[in-house]
Amino acid sequence: MKAKLLLFILLCFAPALFAQHTAARVIDSNAIKTLFFSGLRDKLKEDYSQASESFNKILAFDPNNAAVHYEIAVVNYRQNNLYEAEVAIKKATALDTENIWYWMMTAELLKRKGDMNGMAGVLSQLIRISPEKIAFYFDRSNAYLLAGNVAEAMKGYDDIEREFGLSDELAQARSRVNFDARKKYDAKGAAVNESKVPLTEATDTELKMLRAESLYKKGDLNGALIQFKLVLEGDEHPYKAWEQTLNIQLLLKQYKGAIKTADEALSIYPNQAILYYFMAMALHQDDQNDLALKHIKSALNLDAENGIYLELYGDILFLKGDVAVGLQQWKKARAAGNGSKKLNKKINERNYFE
Repeated sequence: MKAKLLLFILLCFAPALFAQHTAARVIDSNAIKTLFFSGLRDKLKEDYSQASESFNKILAFDPNNAAVHYEIAVVNYRQNNLYEAEVAIKKATALDTENIWYWMMTAELLKRKGDMNGMAGVLSQLIRISPEKIAFYFDRSNAYLLAGNVAEAMKGYDDIEREFGLSDELAQARSRVNFDARKKYDAKGAAVNESKVPLTEATDTELKMLRAESLYKKGDLNGALIQFKLVLEGDEHPYKAWEQTLNIQLLLKQYKGAIKTADEALSIYPNQAILYYFMAMALHQDDQNDLALKHIKSALNLDAENGIYLELYGDILFLKGDVAVGLQQWKKARAAGNGSKKLNKKINERNYFE
């Protein structure tokens, strides 16, 4: 009798319990959507604190939401919270290994850290997802070269030949590596030891880089620029020195100097989108918009969804008189995640602002 009574109670209340569970799921789903779009809106307004709050609230409902972990990474990256950004993006890639944007964010973070071996591994993931994009192959070999792993870089060039065939660009890349390798032999033909130097035995180049970075962080741009230029005048030409030199020259409005520096850097690293961007920005600021247009297109060929590059592309087109297409590029820049106040002002007022 007791068993029958228990069964009767369960049958009576089961539909109500199921309905409550279903309703809870609907509420959770609606709450997640509301919070997610609220977070995106705040991110576009550059209210990163509020955006983080919304995204983190979602994780209470859905801790395995890869898209939310990605957005948290983006928000932290924009605030220069690189450790927090890296933790979040690792969760995103662990939950969704097929999303190209997650891996591209990971590559950017590793580049900022200077972890070139790690970046090469991430570029292998990008190649797995988009094997038709030749830029990923070149970037992987460049990463290996920056890490001092010449053998893996050359294997990467072999992969390019196998997948895409021979080209002038590939031949130039190989010849640069072979030229640099020959310079590493002394007059007697003995190979120079390529093992990493401990900090206690830092080379002159490494010490100059450390001094330059220290001055830059203190806000002494002129002092930092002098040190970075000294590095580039030596036998070694680390990629980071080129990038920082260009960054500082633009900040100091030394546009003609930046054009010269970018030209030299691109002769060594022709597959780095940001170098084309720096060149385009310097030319644009020097009122050479025809040449600037050519270089920003090159940057976008390597990184088509970069919101910063798209904004500059729109600026140049607008100033050349192609207002409608310029406005279209600004909107693309915003859709790609560039939420700067200046960009929003350009779009809202349909006008160019410095």
